[in-house]
Amino acid sequence: MPAVQSAVAPMGDVVGDRRWFPEDFHAPRQMLSFVFAEREVLAREPFLDNRWQQEHLLRRQVGLVDLATEVPSGLPPALNFLWHTSFCCSTLLARALDSPGRCLSLAEPMVLVSIADAKRAGLIEQGWHLSRLPEIVFRLLARPEALGARVLLKPSNFANILVADAARLTAGRSLFLYSDLESFLVSMLKSGLPLRKYVRRLFSNLIAPMRDQLPWPQAEIFQMSDLEIAALAWHLQILEFRKAWRLLGPERATSLDCAALLSRPGDVLRRVIAFYGLPLSEDHVTNVLAGNTFRRHAKLPAEVFDAQRRVEQAAQILRQHGDDIARVVEWSYRACPLTPRDAPLPNPLLK
Repeated sequence: MPAVQSAVAPMGDVVGDRRWFPEDFHAPRQMLSFVFAEREVLAREPFLDNRWQQEHLLRRQVGLVDLATEVPSGLPPALNFLWHTSFCCSTLLARALDSPGRCLSLAEPMVLVSIADAKRAGLIEQGWHLSRLPEIVFRLLARPEALGARVLLKPSNFANILVADAARLTAGRSLFLYSDLESFLVSMLKSGLPLRKYVRRLFSNLIAPMRDQLPWPQAEIFQMSDLEIAALAWHLQILEFRKAWRLLGPERATSLDCAALLSRPGDVLRRVIAFYGLPLSEDHVTNVLAGNTFRRHAKLPAEVFDAQRRVEQAAQILRQHGDDIARVVEWSYRACPLTPRDAPLPNPLLK
């Protein structure tokens, strides 16, 4: 079916109807694009980015100046965030917390990546309407599907630069989910070339704002292995999270090692629900644990996958590459001495 390029919808409907989802921001034209999507369409997508098939959805583009006039400032929206390092079961956790009429989990909207790119390029400061861009989009994403319902936003790693904006412009809470460095490297290796390219792109993205402050010359970076680049990307994400932590404080921020989610899913779900203040009952936890959520691949639901399978895959990778991984882990902590050796982030959800 050919894509529907536009839809007739008054500005008030686009702002007032949560089904008009802010899909992307187009910096050259200073336009936000919207797609008309029911909650079940949004919730089932592991990535609301360029991998999302939208050909059948109605579309609308609105100028940012118009939106800045139509979307008023006011009390910060109660939008919750799930920040993550990748390879740490963030899609699984977001899916486990999704519940129609109570909590809508939005996974990696492209619009946040585009805003993060605009921020890195210095565009956000160029005009009053651009300065309101993060606030406008957070308010649009926070629109609840029902009275008392909440929205949980899981941004892409490429939008982690927006943590400070989220702390300032919203009233919700942030969970910082991570895997330990060894597990991060194992996950990259077990998925082959695509994820090796991914971590290099992530590393390039992370160092862009700090190129003049890096301790490694460009020639040395070019000669680093995939494992070394991946390790530095992990450390840089942890550093970015730690810098933003003071803006949130212990009341609004907690951290979680994904190993705890896999080993104690019931305990973690109950604590996460309480931390976020979600209207989810014990029945929700029971149903999630009894269903397929923790027995299927979160990004590929047709594929059987669980914590035991993850352990088996990790063991296989460590048999093949364990010495190299151990060497790179030790090297990376010398290269990035600001990362704590024990718990990389403060205020753990489970102690």
